[in-house]
Amino acid sequence: MDTSEVEETLLHRALPGWLPSDQGWVLPHYDGLSIANVPATIAALLGSSLPAALPPLPSELWADWAAGLQRVVLVLLDALGYQMLQGMWTRGEGQAFATLAEAGRIVPLTSVFPSTTAAALVSLRGGRPPAEHGWLAYEFYLRELGVAANSILLCPVWMRRTDLLTEWGLEPESLVPGPTLAQRLAIEGVETKALLATYLKDSGFTKMLYQGVAEIRGHVGAGDFWVQLRHLLAETRNRRGFFTAYWSGLDTVGHYYGHSTEQWEAEFRTVSYLLGREFLASLPAEDRDGTLLLITADHGQIHIPPAHVLIANQDPELSQHLLVPVMGESRAAFVHPRPGRAQAIRSYLEHKFPGWFVVLDSLEVLAAGIMGRPISDETYARTGELIVLARGTHALQRAQAPVMLQGRHGGLTSEEMLVPLIGTRLDAL
Repeated sequence: MDTSEVEETLLHRALPGWLPSDQGWVLPHYDGLSIANVPATIAALLGSSLPAALPPLPSELWADWAAGLQRVVLVLLDALGYQMLQGMWTRGEGQAFATLAEAGRIVPLTSVFPSTTAAALVSLRGGRPPAEHGWLAYEFYLRELGVAANSILLCPVWMRRTDLLTEWGLEPESLVPGPTLAQRLAIEGVETKALLATYLKDSGFTKMLYQGVAEIRGHVGAGDFWVQLRHLLAETRNRRGFFTAYWSGLDTVGHYYGHSTEQWEAEFRTVSYLLGREFLASLPAEDRDGTLLLITADHGQIHIPPAHVLIANQDPELSQHLLVPVMGESRAAFVHPRPGRAQAIRSYLEHKFPGWFVVLDSLEVLAAGIMGRPISDETYARTGELIVLARGTHALQRAQAPVMLQGRHGGLTSEEMLVPLIGTRLDAL
């Protein structure tokens, strides 16, 4: 199975009849070609398994990496979409990524749905789909506290105070079911470490996400990120290990400016340069030995013009029908209507904003497996009664943010859903 075959598989899957076929939408491929299949793949590469998780990627994509393998390094570059990477390559940019792809391989994978960081990172945590783990979007309604919550900051949406919900009694380590990949590998004697921004190191979300990781390190900038990753390999030479590293810069710049901008392209070139100069070119042969580098992303991004965004709490007609604020993602919103108001919401959005949205029954979406299976009780509660999918370059946003985001994600377009997986044995470079 080569890159073109994987692309063909992902881009031409049949959609349920109630989804429009003219939007170029891509469904998650939980059967073996999504980022949620990566954890079981890493476990298999290191001679272990991940019981009750989604299956590994097809073995022809990774079996030749396994011989003599000691360590796996997973680098997650937030919002590096597959099509965004391909577009930069066609312009001669991103040489470090091209070098890795030529020495190893690159294939597209799908993100999960919604195609957003919270859902994707938790799926990468233990190889379970969003419907099972329940951590579905940037914002959702937590019935256990009766609060509309930010799922990453762990705070109410109206009070941006990180970890306030943990002060109210929420225990981060108990929020998501099932063992993590790190916990499973620890049983097998595999050393686990994580690298992320220092300001994230001790947050509740990090405690939830990195359960079982033996050491979490913080970085303070782009250069420090790659240097510290290199140091991790030097310190664990000749030992079995799994190391994960997360960089948010591409996502942050894309949100503020959009990805087809000088600012985003400069950030991409910076990542590529530092990957090549401070990591690959500076890594001695003894630290390459038996080491596999995997680079992937949680989702891509799509540009959304501000005029194409419906701000829910500024729309009196919509607001009068809501039981709680619009939750989820602006590209895949979870709507909790007041009793008996679901049809009024559907009619209003379809007639007042024709061509902007597809309004779906949440149970229908869940039953189709677009968020995966099995479906947890919390997922039923958190998705609300309706899911509003944005068509084209539109969005439904709970409230006006201080900065109107240019780049967004969460939906089913190929720009949002397709991400690269680059895999290279570093001792083959």
